[in-house]
Amino acid sequence: RILRSRHEAEAETWDFVVLDLRRTSRDQERSWRALGPTIALDEGWAAASGASFRVDILPRAGRDRGIGGANLESRSFLNLPVRRRDSPPERFDRILLAFGGEDPRGLGPATARALVEGEFFRPGSLTLLSGALESGTSRVPEGMLRLGPVPDLKETLASYDLVFTQFGLTAFEAAWAGCAVILVNPTRYHADLARKAGFPSAGIGRPRYRDLVRLLSDPAALVSASASAAPEAAESLAARLSALKTGARGACPVCGARERRALARYPRKTYFRCAACGMVYRELFVGGENPYVESYFFEEYRRQYGRTYLEDFPALKAYAAGRLDILERLLPLRSAGPRPVLLDVGCAYGAFLAEASRRGWDARGLDIAESAASYVRDVLGIPARAGDFLDPAVRSVLGEGLDCLSLWFVIEHFEDLGGALRAAAALVRPGGILAFSTPSGAGISALSDPGRFFERSPDDHATVWEPRRAAGILGRFGFRVERIRVTGHHPERFPGPAGTPGFAGLTGPASRILGLGDTFECYARRIRDAGGEV
Repeated sequence: RILRSRHEAEAETWDFVVLDLRRTSRDQERSWRALGPTIALDEGWAAASGASFRVDILPRAGRDRGIGGANLESRSFLNLPVRRRDSPPERFDRILLAFGGEDPRGLGPATARALVEGEFFRPGSLTLLSGALESGTSRVPEGMLRLGPVPDLKETLASYDLVFTQFGLTAFEAAWAGCAVILVNPTRYHADLARKAGFPSAGIGRPRYRDLVRLLSDPAALVSASASAAPEAAESLAARLSALKTGARGACPVCGARERRALARYPRKTYFRCAACGMVYRELFVGGENPYVESYFFEEYRRQYGRTYLEDFPALKAYAAGRLDILERLLPLRSAGPRPVLLDVGCAYGAFLAEASRRGWDARGLDIAESAASYVRDVLGIPARAGDFLDPAVRSVLGEGLDCLSLWFVIEHFEDLGGALRAAAALVRPGGILAFSTPSGAGISALSDPGRFFERSPDDHATVWEPRRAAGILGRFGFRVERIRVTGHHPERFPGPAGTPGFAGLTGPASRILGLGDTFECYARRIRDAGGEV
């Protein structure tokens, strides 16, 4: 159905908004994104950076490709001809010159003259589509066939052996149809695109004699090069887009701002940096089940770390002791009175809780996996429940006035990070501590190869934190950062020779001094609420 106004569109909910405008302003894209995640088709303007998902069907010049790249890039999405040649041409008897309905630069007549005057072809073998001919100002060789506008031109291309055209749809359609293709481009920009796509080219503005000699002297090589530039297959863009998962917010999960810049794009996801608060966040376009079920702590944990979570329990408790040392400096334990209350969200099988309880904390746990919560409760004897921290019904039974809320490698999983931080502020007492660990977007892995870092980042990580931005982000929710501890130092991840064992004595200390670890811990005190200082 066809909507006749923006007002009609605003009255409904949309899974995606497809922008097929080519030259969309940043404000236009952001306005449409308020209705649903945007998919930009062959978009080269500022809107390309903010769009949720970007599809490039035609190649782009280098300056365009710098705007975050594309999630999908494929010539296979073109509306390609059904009719194709049965076999590639062995010689060129029928030649088509097709430079568009207007051909303002007169490329068609110029090419026709070059082919006849250079004695490459007789006029009778050439067919020139109408364009500049309509004005009657372009001189063309006598004896060649002239055609007016041809309905559904792409289905006639297989009738020709060789097609001369400029960079554009006809070039791809002719290559797909099985023709040999030579481009004569109107500008250097078009020539750059043709070179990127792999098409044989004979010049800019008019064909060069030496290029025509080179290309036409070896028909087999010309046919092969043209076939290489053709799309690999015909694919339905509508079907591909229909398979995308919906639900992206189109806005920063921390502050809700819609102004953003794409950092990296992949078929599965896009990473953005919020222009308002600086948070890096991803929008995901594939579905997935919750990975944190019982098998994660055994089979998957063993694959990652060489042993199961329970086998790793002593080492995890020792690591917890270092974290608790920091917490106890920030929140000294009282010798009398009630024990300080600690809630560990994402407690897993309770290594941190076990060490906290041993040291005198009133430790409690929450985990999304029932098997983990029941182990903590039944085996360790520590209060724990299963549930989602973002579920208000779950939070309502957790109580308030916590001395400490910890989220060790959990905070990056919240799709609604702003909601999670507001919930944390409501649960932690004034002066209490929010403590978390998370992968670092400022570690050596992210800095040395950001493309690989984002691509390998787990799909269920909704945000990527950076130590230097933590204070500003947490400050929005009433927390003041007391300490950042950079962890996860890996000298072997330094690029080039610096990552070899011989340099570890230098890169290890450098990583610690410069804060280049791939993870970090943050300890922040709640100092404000909606009413100001507390």
